[in-house]
Amino acid sequence: MKAIILVGGQGIRMRPLTNHIPKNIVPLCGVPFLTYQVEALRKAGIREIVFSIGYRPQDIKKVFRSGSHLGVKIHYALESHPLGTAGAIKNAEKFVKGSSTVVFNGDILTDIPLSTMIKLHKKKKHWATLGLVRVEDPMAYGLVLLDAKNNITKFLEKPAAEEVVTDTINAGVYVFEPQVFDLIPEGVNYSAERALFPHLLKDHHPFGGYVWEGYWQDIGTPKKYLTSHWDVLNGVFPVHAKLEQKHNHIYMGKNIKLGKGVLIKGPVIIEDGCVIHEDARILPYAVLGKNCVIGRKSIVSRSVLWEGVQVGEHVNLDEVVLGRHCSISSHSRVGAGSVLGDRARV
Repeated sequence: MKAIILVGGQGIRMRPLTNHIPKNIVPLCGVPFLTYQVEALRKAGIREIVFSIGYRPQDIKKVFRSGSHLGVKIHYALESHPLGTAGAIKNAEKFVKGSSTVVFNGDILTDIPLSTMIKLHKKKKHWATLGLVRVEDPMAYGLVLLDAKNNITKFLEKPAAEEVVTDTINAGVYVFEPQVFDLIPEGVNYSAERALFPHLLKDHHPFGGYVWEGYWQDIGTPKKYLTSHWDVLNGVFPVHAKLEQKHNHIYMGKNIKLGKGVLIKGPVIIEDGCVIHEDARILPYAVLGKNCVIGRKSIVSRSVLWEGVQVGEHVNLDEVVLGRHCSISSHSRVGAGSVLGDRARV
């Protein structure tokens, strides 16, 4: 069993955070996002993974290299032009040829049990099995209908309101047999959701679904990206960053300087080299990247600060995301829900 992770998008919905970094490697609780998917695959016994990349490949290669530091082997399949979801899968075929293959959309955070899903796929002798989840509003996703035996009977990509007859959606996690690759044309833009899956249904190939009732999140917007940090800090996933856990779920790195009267309440993450000045407060669900500086009597709660953020005195940050090396002047106001890109100044 091998795996492909689709790492093709530019992260438009995540801007300005993704103006200078691919969305798939934005930091999530101290590590690049794709670390969580790689770890899920490794736990399922999959040691060979292909990143199918269409945007800023050198940035991703620089972070993940050969994958040996994560206990896996990573290959890179590069797109010379946009190929769509299925086209990107086909583009990676040479690395997985002849193997059953797990496919992950590169912006999905889920605790779906891959080993269980793979076992069901093998037992049913499906050509393809889709991971499925239930959501409150399925209109923004791919709607999937199943029969009593978990065979897929209909697939609607981003349905109209009148077409919504179930809350079960495509979770962006698949298991494919090698013959599925033969259905995908080579070198052209081809969609899994709008072309490949309807093809499987039309030709009556064995095609099933595995419904997961656990955690699932598409991190593709700043709000969902922010709340994903809260979920990790709540224990849905381990904190993979190399930090020491203090009491009450306070995770701290090295060479941190704390001024007199600083208050820290977990769960929080404070990475290496941070400086927190007198009487500042770091409150639950705050995540401070490396070398952040928090000024005297400032407060950070439910917010994510990337590396090198500078916050002046008497600043209250709540539910904000600040990109690398942002600078917030003393006594400034940054409203809840604010998202600032790299090197923004207030």
